Amino acid sequence: MSAPPFDDAPKTIEQEDRPIPTVTTHGVAPAATAAQPATLRITPTQTLPPDVANGVYDQVVATEPVREIPYRWVQLVRPGGELVVSWRNPFAGPVRARLSVSEDGRAAGNFVEWTGCPQGDEDAGVITEAESAVPWYRTTTSLDPHAVWSDPAALFALGIRLPRLRWAQTGSSYVGSPRTDVVRTDATSDVHDTMADSTPPSAKDDRTGSGPLRYWIHDEASCACARNLPSGEIQVEQHGPRLLWREVEAAYKWWEEQDHPAFDRFGISVTSFGQFAWLGHRCSGRIWRI
Repeated sequence: MSAPPFDDAPKTIEQEDRPIPTVTTHGVAPAATAAQPATLRITPTQTLPPDVANGVYDQVVATEPVREIPYRWVQLVRPGGELVVSWRNPFAGPVRARLSVSEDGRAAGNFVEWTGCPQGDEDAGVITEAESAVPWYRTTTSLDPHAVWSDPAALFALGIRLPRLRWAQTGSSYVGSPRTDVVRTDATSDVHDTMADSTPPSAKDDRTGSGPLRYWIHDEASCACARNLPSGEIQVEQHGPRLLWREVEAAYKWWEEQDHPAFDRFGISVTSFGQFAWLGHRCSGRIWRI
């Protein structure tokens, strides 16, 4: 199953033939009966009154995407019940998952549909600080950032393998040849020139929309950007203790080696000691803390 384009309208949760009584902050809706399942709709910042917080429900639906799924949501679902939640993938944006809750208090299930679009950081402080810093390490790569950012499945995989990184975009014009398709390339870095350079990339000009399009990867202390040069080369500029573009290359290469899995081949588990993503099956051994 291939991932849909980002500009498609997000799908909605599949509706049942009969209405499901909901639980609000005032308790179970009057229409609920013992023969009907109860659904609790909840937001990340919502404080539940005791009569609701101490209940157990057939289904809990999170109405807003989250990066960290609270374990208290799992505890609200009876064994065999369902938790429906959109996990905010740091690269691809929110993707909904349906999790079944087991007797041992674990929730696990597959991602089932896109619920939003990828959104980079509006103002990443580490990028602003790095603009006037030295040194910048410059290399070239064979991994085209436009190939990555135009493929939702690739972005989703990066978010799974690099959950602590974030991205941003500056500039508006594409200097290289226009791309009309997605081209997957060998993600191995071709280092033509690795050096300390005293001239940082001109991100300030890029933010005005007049500079070349750059894709930035960053954490709290390091950042890297990639851009297509008129010569056809792809230049990478990195700053900080971590060479982040190399981590992107490694994650992208892993995704290629797994036969380019789409988002619905991945799943997520939520336990009392953390949340984890997996490929294929949660017991497959291909599992990562996110």
